[in-house]
Amino acid sequence: MASAAAFANNAVAEQIKQHAPQKVTCQFEQQKFLKGMAKPVVSSGKLYYQDGNMAMWYTQPAGDYLIINPSQFVMQTRGKKRELNIKAGSAFLTLKNTLVMCMQGNIQGIATENGATLTYANNGGHEFTLTKELKKGERGYAKIVLLYDAKTYLITSMTLVEANGNYTVYVMKDANTTANIDGNLFKVPAK
Repeated sequence: MASAAAFANNAVAEQIKQHAPQKVTCQFEQQKFLKGMAKPVVSSGKLYYQDGNMAMWYTQPAGDYLIINPSQFVMQTRGKKRELNIKAGSAFLTLKNTLVMCMQGNIQGIATENGATLTYANNGGHEFTLTKELKKGERGYAKIVLLYDAKTYLITSMTLVEANGNYTVYVMKDANTTANIDGNLFKVPAK
């Protein structure tokens, strides 16, 4: 039998899913913390989300991008473009779905997609922690921490922790949920 706390957590998760903006433009900062490095690798740029499409266009380093649309998951890093495998069962399909669901506020969907256990805390915002025991050699995230604004239901930070302890923190700010978004931002450049 589920506890009263579990019912309350599910109610908050459902509220976020129902009210999370489905069109967002915001600035983001990405910090990658890698074992053996004293300082994180910091990147930044502008994030666009609309109708299940997501694009991150980096200004630091300029020219990098990440594009998710229904049929593609493409990244360009330091001039090298990679079209990621999003066939059923692939780790990149799980990542693609996780990123989109984070923007949609679909916390239960993220837990299901990642086979993770979900906990909730109200720390001035709605904070969800998803954890998964990864088997040796298994790919995926051991922990995902998501923070949503308590009033706007916008995601404000996301932390993705890998099994090896490396982790990436994304912080979103200066969000606009009413601006028109050019659909070309979700298309992969020809070059």
